Amino acid sequence: MTQNAILKISALSMLSAIVAATIGSGALAKSEVTLNDFYKPIDLSDITPKNMQSWPYYKHVSAHWDDYGLFGTVPVMAAENPAPVTIADQQFDLQQDFGDGRSFADSLNGTQTKGFLIIKDNVILGEFYDNGFNADQTQLLQSSSKTYAGIIASKLIDEGKLDPNATVESYLPDFKGSAIGKAKVQHVLDMTAGLLPATDYHVPGGEAFVFEIEQGLKPGDPSGHRKAVIEAKTQNAPGEVYTYNDKNTDLLAMLAEGVTGEPFNKLLSDMFDDFGANSRGSIALTVDGTASPSYGISTTLRDYGLFHQWIAQGKAPKSFYASVEDVDKDLLRESETGNGMAALFGTPVTYASQAWYLPEHNIIHSVGSYGQVGFSDLETGIAVVFMQDWEDNGVPAKNAETVARALFVIDQLKAQ
Repeated sequence: MTQNAILKISALSMLSAIVAATIGSGALAKSEVTLNDFYKPIDLSDITPKNMQSWPYYKHVSAHWDDYGLFGTVPVMAAENPAPVTIADQQFDLQQDFGDGRSFADSLNGTQTKGFLIIKDNVILGEFYDNGFNADQTQLLQSSSKTYAGIIASKLIDEGKLDPNATVESYLPDFKGSAIGKAKVQHVLDMTAGLLPATDYHVPGGEAFVFEIEQGLKPGDPSGHRKAVIEAKTQNAPGEVYTYNDKNTDLLAMLAEGVTGEPFNKLLSDMFDDFGANSRGSIALTVDGTASPSYGISTTLRDYGLFHQWIAQGKAPKSFYASVEDVDKDLLRESETGNGMAALFGTPVTYASQAWYLPEHNIIHSVGSYGQVGFSDLETGIAVVFMQDWEDNGVPAKNAETVARALFVIDQLKAQ
């Protein structure tokens, strides 16, 4: 897949809706934005709950979510034995040609990249910071958080505490009789529980719009986060279609807490310990005071890289890999959304256990609304991660260019 081929993809307006429906939370309606908006000075007193997810404010807010989440956050602890990260003497050449007369650094700047990292075997092979971001800061991962939740659920499956073929209501009695309660745990993991597609983030009164109020992403009159999940509307029986909806992921946290008796941030801290996180992170709370892993994890760039390296090294739960790599059960690829993503990226995409998979490349992939994107190459153990400040929830050309950059990096390192 070449960069030129990707950038010549047509029908971006249609693909914009597809991408927005697949990578998660986006609080504000689309507006005309320019780089002048992005680079103009910010008066922090101008940031409000209504505009905090829009240009130019989000570049600051996303790196300080502990100060802006409407219901607060709780800490996720660094590892007791942090991974011993070192920096290679020979770094990835950011000035090399990336096509159309642009350097790789030009491409990073063109998608408002604030952080870029390549890591393998705890050695940083390339690193880049911009937009006021630095190695010590955390960044809100938005829907890249979902992959963390999928792995925690997978660990509980490996431990025999969750049965992927058991129903939600068999674990959570208050879900008995609800539509989502009839779904199996695996359906919830794979976004095939039958829920409505979460495409109405920008529509006042829409299900996704209202759920963001419960999550603390936008102001409003919340009525209860768990209540909203129990009452989630469905349009299909479980296991029939792929429909992306944040309620699936937040339900995984409820299931994990239900079978372990531990708060989700403690389970997340245990995972940070597993992959050797060097720094403390956090997770956003809902109106109920419980965690929201569908969007709410904040972590440093290096720890995001260590997370994806851990996946790339085959150290995540066995059931996670088995689920992600079982493309025969995938319901995304043959859907309109899947076809659109394949056209956008120039390669098929599947979805399972809260992670994307590029089967032709054997790469597991996480992606968040405004450009928080990570790649785990299962063949080499290389991880490539990006923190970016896109102007909206899913910008097709920038999303495609990010995938192209990751494949460019991985292919180049494989050739060395």
